[in-house]
Amino acid sequence: MFNFRRFGLIVMLLVWSGLLFGAGWLARSRLVPGAATQVTIHAPEYRLLDEAWSRVRESFIGEVPSDTVRNYGAIRGMLGTLNDRWTIFVEPQPRAIERDHLRGRFGGIGVDIRIDDQGRIVLTPHRNSPAEKAGVQAGDILIAVDGVTVTDGATFEEVAGRVRGEVGTIVRITVSRDGQPIDFSITRALIEIPSVDWRVITATTTSEPAIGYISIRQFTERTGSEVKQAIAELRDNGSQAYLIDLRDNSGGLLASAVEVASQFLSSGNVLIERKRNRSDGSEITVTHPVISGGLAMRQPLSVLVNANTASAAEIVAGALQDHGRARLVGEKTYGKGSVQLLFDLSDGSSVHVTTARWLTPNAREIDGVGLEPDIEAHRAEGETQRGIDSQLERALADLRAQSAATR
Repeated sequence: MFNFRRFGLIVMLLVWSGLLFGAGWLARSRLVPGAATQVTIHAPEYRLLDEAWSRVRESFIGEVPSDTVRNYGAIRGMLGTLNDRWTIFVEPQPRAIERDHLRGRFGGIGVDIRIDDQGRIVLTPHRNSPAEKAGVQAGDILIAVDGVTVTDGATFEEVAGRVRGEVGTIVRITVSRDGQPIDFSITRALIEIPSVDWRVITATTTSEPAIGYISIRQFTERTGSEVKQAIAELRDNGSQAYLIDLRDNSGGLLASAVEVASQFLSSGNVLIERKRNRSDGSEITVTHPVISGGLAMRQPLSVLVNANTASAAEIVAGALQDHGRARLVGEKTYGKGSVQLLFDLSDGSSVHVTTARWLTPNAREIDGVGLEPDIEAHRAEGETQRGIDSQLERALADLRAQSAATR
């Protein structure tokens, strides 16, 4: 159920953020050589904040943080009063990376970044990427970007934000390989991040169907078109049934989820959304119908899910399950059934605000509950190291049984 008092606080936040980067909402000081100027906003609703911060400035023994750091902290504190884990504040650098991932493309050099157990930044170049062409090798340890040392313990966002940049610009990186530093000057290019992988799992006997396997890692702006391409290529290569792998998919864009589910459904709704009517504050229900023209509406279908299948991935899984279109194989899903709108602020940061709750087409609640699989299957410890995937094998067995039943 939507909390209208909380929404009022959110509206206040958005108004407040405009003031925040305009004139400032609390006692702010600009330090210039030989002088300090203090500007205070005396709006009644902020007087207590002014008073508290004034005491801090006068008495705190340590270094007083910058205006930006204090403002970010204040926003996080205010959002915390909403008691909603999904309504959050995101600083400019991680917001830029988040935006890139949802778009599925960015300016960069084409490397995967991994932080190892020792806190080192380990690089793996993509095939045919600027990094690989320049000579970067898998396992190289990043030690500097544009002459600035990358310290141990740096976050993914910090490193990625420094390596990425405008297409056509040059970034200079220093890596350590076998204990020796190596410098590279690499021109950034447009790097596209595919969200979907697919392949044909061929039949082992003449009586079994070829199965088109489609793994969706995240729902980005590109996902809908990639799934269409996957279905078309798999069909042309003889696939007679489809397996969608949504394991470890944390979600993404709602519109992409609707587009993907619609490839396998002929009619009806993909989800039901409950949100607030801004005109009078009442709760309204909005349905998101299937988009006509799906490419695989009748072939046998199964969906792999696990405890990390969340949000937009649960929208797709729940829609296919409710319509009786596919069985879910694996584990109970995460249970994130809320929709966030992203409001970009003037400095590149953003607030993610929960604005609606979604339900499956049969009006099943998902938030905090999750989806129960039709066929429960768990991976045993050590399967990955041994190259075994018992959940995948169980889903394939289900598809073969479905295919046999339709003959």
